[in-house]
Amino acid sequence: MESFNIVGIDPGNNIGVSIIEIGLPTYEILSVDTTFIILENNISKDSNDKILDKLNVLSKVVTDLINIYNPVAFAVEAAFMNVRFPKAVMQLSQYVAIIDHTIQLTNPFIKVFKYPPKYIKARTVGSGNADKDAMTLGVSKINEISDKINVNILSEHEVDAVAIGYTALQEIREFPFILYTSY
Repeated sequence: MESFNIVGIDPGNNIGVSIIEIGLPTYEILSVDTTFIILENNISKDSNDKILDKLNVLSKVVTDLINIYNPVAFAVEAAFMNVRFPKAVMQLSQYVAIIDHTIQLTNPFIKVFKYPPKYIKARTVGSGNADKDAMTLGVSKINEISDKINVNILSEHEVDAVAIGYTALQEIREFPFILYTSY
């Protein structure tokens, strides 16, 4: 059976990554892997420009994901304004931009899906206002995911990355030719 990979990314200072392997021609989930990356842990404490160093680390992570998993698609949570942390949207926008930029430089044929958090939550949990606990519970109730990975031992960022990747999978299942359309 042939397969392809979708990479889901929950961007931020703490990054969740999911790699969902999809079987063809049925679009069934064959495997789900995740990882959690703390950008701060991957830069020098003596850095003169911590944000630039974090962006460079993130770019390397994305390049490695492309080279290792050869995904047909990346699904990324879009930058959004959180009223509790209004300045966070600026840094989040930089993270999303470097993910986009790195994909375009490394392999411009990879499809990039960007989804707002409320859409991801609605598609995976049924409520656009789900909190972290509701997300973990909701994703764990998706049998085709919970059969492949124990969602309850994942970080909240990994759970979000799985939900983001799964949102893209749902869209691909509904509209398979979306992988072949341009931006």
